[in-house]
This record gives sequence, structure tokens and C-alpha cells, in this order.
Amino acid sequence: MIYSNVKHKVYSSFSDDLNNNFIESFNKTFKAWYKTKKGFNSFSSALDLISNFIFYYNFIHKYSSLSNLTLANVAGVTYSDRELKNWFVF
Repeated sequence: MIYSNVKHKVYSSFSDDLNNNFIESFNKTFKAWYKTKKGFNSFSSALDLISNFIFYYNFIHKYSSLSNLTLANVAGVTYSDRELKNWFVF
């Protein structure tokens, strides 16, 4: 396993308030980010765009509620400033 120290949160159902808040927050962030794009030209371009967003959301976007850390940092993933600058960010 790549991230052996990661703690996974398991939700018993989608009606759980905590789970719903997380999904709503993700959708709000994705919608704001997606509005700056020109849209999907094909199913393949939609998958590429969504995959890039998920990468951004987990590894690059910093959260004030997490002491200005990324989700990856909280999960125990570390990377240098140089590695971060070399990633494609759009």
C-alpha cells in the first residue's frame, strides 16, 4: 500500500450529515472551478477534466480549516515546493 499511514473515514450512509456536507463542499468547489473552463467536448475530455480537478483538489488546493494544508498533507503525503511547482496547474 502506498499510503500506509492514511486514516480512512467510513460513512454508514449517504444521509449522514457529515458525508452530505463533504459532498456539497466538493460540488461547490468543482462548480466554481468548472465555470472557468469552456466545457466538455467529449466524454474523454470530461474524464480528463474531472481527473485533473480531483488531483488539484487533493494535492494542490490548500484549506484554511486544515491550517493551510492540502488533503494529501493531512493524510501524510509530503512533497517539496519544487515538486509542487513542477505539477501542471491550470
